[in-house]
Amino acid sequence: MALQYSPAKSSKVSKRPSTKSPVKKFQKDVRKILLPSTKIYKDAVSKQKSQSSTTQDDSKLTIKDYNVRLDYQQYSGKDIMVAIDTILDNKWAENTNLHNRYPTKQGTLEERIFGLRGLSNTVKTDILKFRRNLPMDLVTTTQLYSIFLNESNTFVDKSLESHILSGELKKIVISNAAPVISRSVNKFQSGKVTYGFENVELVVKADSYFSVISSMRDVLEQELQNNQLPGVLQNKKKSLISSLDRLSRYLKEYPTALYISNCVDNGGFTDEEITHLVNTGFVTLASNHLIEIEANIYSISYPGCGTYLKLVNSGRSWLVKVLGKNKHKELLEDQIISKWEGVNASGESKMNNFRSPFFGYDLNWVLADALGAGVVEVFNTPVGRGWRLTGKI
Repeated sequence: MALQYSPAKSSKVSKRPSTKSPVKKFQKDVRKILLPSTKIYKDAVSKQKSQSSTTQDDSKLTIKDYNVRLDYQQYSGKDIMVAIDTILDNKWAENTNLHNRYPTKQGTLEERIFGLRGLSNTVKTDILKFRRNLPMDLVTTTQLYSIFLNESNTFVDKSLESHILSGELKKIVISNAAPVISRSVNKFQSGKVTYGFENVELVVKADSYFSVISSMRDVLEQELQNNQLPGVLQNKKKSLISSLDRLSRYLKEYPTALYISNCVDNGGFTDEEITHLVNTGFVTLASNHLIEIEANIYSISYPGCGTYLKLVNSGRSWLVKVLGKNKHKELLEDQIISKWEGVNASGESKMNNFRSPFFGYDLNWVLADALGAGVVEVFNTPVGRGWRLTGKI
């Protein structure tokens, strides 16, 4: 008879007693105790959330009329040059005449930024760094369209054409740079940004454009004064100066020019000149289409304009996402401002708009860009201006 083995009782895995450690029980009970300050904060947050949830989605805004007068329109009249100055002079939230939400003493950029309350020195340093690297003289045609909302876009286009022909303005076309923001109900696709369908038109004063060329040329001339500079590097800098001079002469002779190439009709630039101008940011590929790439057609550009476009496109994407979260795809302007700045439990601004990616960019020009592009519409309600998404993406 075979022997059968059975485990001993001592080999059984015994469970720990169900009684909990008194120390852990005490720690858990302590966590449930709310200090008076914590209770006040939590009550305020829950009250704020309940108020926002009832005002955001329940009722559709009542449209009073579409005869809207925007704050920045009163400064411009019908002069396109004044309109451009209005945008440039009121670009930053702490230094605008359109509102006084961030009162600061007038002074240099550094004095204004470090005079702001509620921001750490690290954030203020980031703001200064960003703005110093940002082209300051660019505006978009969509922003100009919104300023002349009561006129047609044709009025703006003709005014621009007239000032370009007279040599006062320069237009720059960046191919396939307008964002397409997905409004899919799928949470993984909603707000997704793609590019490649629509161009962006930028406008700059001609004096400012040629000033950038002159400044770069002066730096190169100064560097050539160094007698210890290797001969190869000297020749390269001289060639770059020659390329800048060539571009400057060409644009002054043909103020409406948007492109350059090896072709005589587009300036007949050499490959070396085009390479220099691409490296300095004054020209870029005209398109990502193979035919135009093979034809060596290049768009006239502006050094650093990609940073500016990223700022404008980030603003439009943010606005579409915020309005898209609302049941009726609309919000009062005051609600948009609150979301733009961020509001804490006591109702004070968190100044989120002074952090990346906006660094104090004024909300007016985010709204203006989207309005001029036809992405949103604006209307009057009994309690203020309302903004709503249109069907355009």
